[in-house]
Amino acid sequence: MSPAPAILSGLLALVTAAAVFQLKHAVRERERELAAIRQAIAEERARIRTLRADIAWLARPERIAAHAKELALEPMRVDRLIRIEELPDALHLELAGRTLVVELADGDAIELRLKPLLLPQAHKGARP
Repeated sequence: MSPAPAILSGLLALVTAAAVFQLKHAVRERERELAAIRQAIAEERARIRTLRADIAWLARPERIAAHAKELALEPMRVDRLIRIEELPDALHLELAGRTLVVELADGDAIELRLKPLLLPQAHKGARP
């Protein structure tokens, strides 16, 4: 056998070994990333379980009833409901939430959103 094919075979074996080593290194790096992601997912799931337990604890009816009693809150009564027209600033409330499109001098258009105007005297006439 001549030396050229042997040298070529040796170089090919070295290149293949280097490629396999590089691939092995890349796979190990991806495995580390995957393990870190799995760990982060497990931590987030634990946080979600904790938050759900907190919500369940805070939403207990007896706890809410105790806080309502401390704040002197009472259940809604039908006689306290009124129609929007009966409010002193009914027109302002009707306009709230509507939009107005305005064209600017440069041709662009902007959308204005209206908000209700609350005047200090409006609160005096409102029912408790």
